[in-house]
Amino acid sequence: MFIKIENIKYHIEVKGEGKPIICLHGFSENLSTWEFIQLQGYQLILIDVIGHGKSDKPKHRKYYSLKVMVRHLNKLISKLGLKRYSMLGYSMGGRIALAYALTYPKEIDKLILESASYGEYGFFNRLRRRKNDLNLARSIERNGIQWFNQYWSDLSIFKSQRRLSKAIIKEIGERRLLNQAHALSNTLQSTGQGKFPCLKNKIVRLSMLILFISGEYDKKYEVVGKNFKKLNSRVKHIVINGCGHNTHIEDNSAFEKVINDFL
Repeated sequence: MFIKIENIKYHIEVKGEGKPIICLHGFSENLSTWEFIQLQGYQLILIDVIGHGKSDKPKHRKYYSLKVMVRHLNKLISKLGLKRYSMLGYSMGGRIALAYALTYPKEIDKLILESASYGEYGFFNRLRRRKNDLNLARSIERNGIQWFNQYWSDLSIFKSQRRLSKAIIKEIGERRLLNQAHALSNTLQSTGQGKFPCLKNKIVRLSMLILFISGEYDKKYEVVGKNFKKLNSRVKHIVINGCGHNTHIEDNSAFEKVINDFL
């Protein structure tokens, strides 16, 4: 289905029956990343984030700001008639889910974050990351989506995905190739990790139960998960063996079990 919020059209798919879980994909992905995930007793509400999938990809950068994203997401969920729900976010989607939970805490039942950051910590780290995001944004605009797909798949953070079947690797690449250069550029410059506000000091405010999932080979986000746990006693951190950054694709059965046990 499509739902329009302030003249921006969002693409949504609903699968399963039961308690609702809002699912947010990562950067350059779309809602089909969750196609193999099923959670017993839960209804998954899959959303293409602005600039991704079949949702609108406006040229103006203002629509890609975190403030607009979170507001639009809340209005969209309200239009679906939901007042209480859980939220699952992977990578960029996890950052958005975290910001959303801090903005609308009374609506969130449980929060599940997969390989998600709370934002870069420290002035110089943030400045360095912002410059890197800007350089990547410009490279995407200059070189196009084919170049981006090759660049992104070659990143060390996705090294463990190279062991996946050729069919799944092809599927991941096809999702990236559906993107448009201006939309990815706008996303990086508006809600990339360098621009995204550091929420580290606000995590203590969250009162819902939180699950943080990271992969064995993704050492950066294993540290982030440990930090989440230190910052809030309601956080449960699980490391899935044999996986890197994207655990729900690399071992979807283990991912499902971890979430089902948590729920």
